[in-house]
Amino acid sequence: MRVLLTGGSGFVGGHVARQLVADGHELRLLVRPTSDTSLIDDLPFERALGDLRQSDTLTSACTGMDAVVHCAAVLRAVDHQDFIRANRVGTGSLAESAASAGTERFVYVSSIAAQGPAPGSSPESPDTPVHPVSAYGRSKAAGESEILKQSGRMQITILRPPLVYGPGDSGLLAFFWMARRGFAVRLGDGANLVDAVYGPDLADAVSAVLSAELPDVARFHVSDSSGPYSWNQLLSALETATERRLWIPSLPPGVLHGVARCSEWWAALTNGEPMLDRTRVVEMRQPAWLCDPSSLTRETGWQANTSIDEGMKATLSWYREHGWI
Repeated sequence: MRVLLTGGSGFVGGHVARQLVADGHELRLLVRPTSDTSLIDDLPFERALGDLRQSDTLTSACTGMDAVVHCAAVLRAVDHQDFIRANRVGTGSLAESAASAGTERFVYVSSIAAQGPAPGSSPESPDTPVHPVSAYGRSKAAGESEILKQSGRMQITILRPPLVYGPGDSGLLAFFWMARRGFAVRLGDGANLVDAVYGPDLADAVSAVLSAELPDVARFHVSDSSGPYSWNQLLSALETATERRLWIPSLPPGVLHGVARCSEWWAALTNGEPMLDRTRVVEMRQPAWLCDPSSLTRETGWQANTSIDEGMKATLSWYREHGWI
C-alpha cells in the first residue's frame, strides 16, 4: 500500500514510519523544508514538500496514495489558536485533499483528550459523544469532526491513544531528567489514573488498522492491557527503570499552573514550544483518563506487547544513548 504519512519526523510519526516500512508499505512523508528527519533517514521514503497550513501543497502530496496516516499535531502552545490552526484547520484541509485525490483510507491519530476524561472508574466507549476539557482536546475533537465531513468518500479510522511514551518522546523527558538526579514530582496525592501505550505499540496499531476490513467510520482506543495506572504507579515504574529510590514531593495545582505560565512566557520569548502549558495542567488534574482497546483487538487482532516497566527501561536507555539526559 502507498501511504502518505504526516508527522513522520516527530515522536509518534517516527515510530509509525518504521512500522509501515517494516510491514512492506511504500512511504511518502509530508515534510517542510526545515523538517529534521535525521532519526528516520535510514528508512526508504519519498519526500513531499508541504505544510498543513498551506492547503495548496496537500493535493499533490495525496495524489497517488492509497492511504493517508495523519500523525502531525501541535501538542503544546502559548496561543490556543495554534491548536486550532494545526489540529482543526490543517487536519480538515488534509482530509479534503485526500478525499479529492481518491485516497481510499484515512487514519487519524487523535487523542483520548478529544473524547474527554472518564466520568467514573470505567472507560467510556470510543463512540461516546466527546466532552474535551482542554484547548488541546477541543482542537483534536474539532479535527475529528473535520475529517468526518469526508465520510462516504473514503474509509476513516480515528485512533485515540492516552499517554504515549517511548524512545524519542519529549513529553515525559523532564521526569526522566529529574529521576537521573534523584527526584520527581507529582500532582497532589498521585492517585489520578491514566492509561498508557508504548510508542512502537501504537505504531503497530496504526499498521493493523490499515490492513483490516473496517466499517466506513471506525473509532478505537489504543492502550496497553495492564492499565490504568495511578501517577504513583508510573513514578514507581520510573524508579524501577532508573534503579534508584526517588524523592517525590507533592505539588499543589497552583504551583504547576505557575510553572506552566513561566514555560509559556519563556516559549513566547524564544519563539519556541513550551515544555509545559496550562492546557496540559488542566488535563493532569483530571481524575481518570481511561481507555478500552477491546474493540480494536476484536476488529484487528492488535494487542500491546510492551509492559510499562519494559517500556520505561527502553525509553531511559534511548535517552542515554542519544544524550537527551
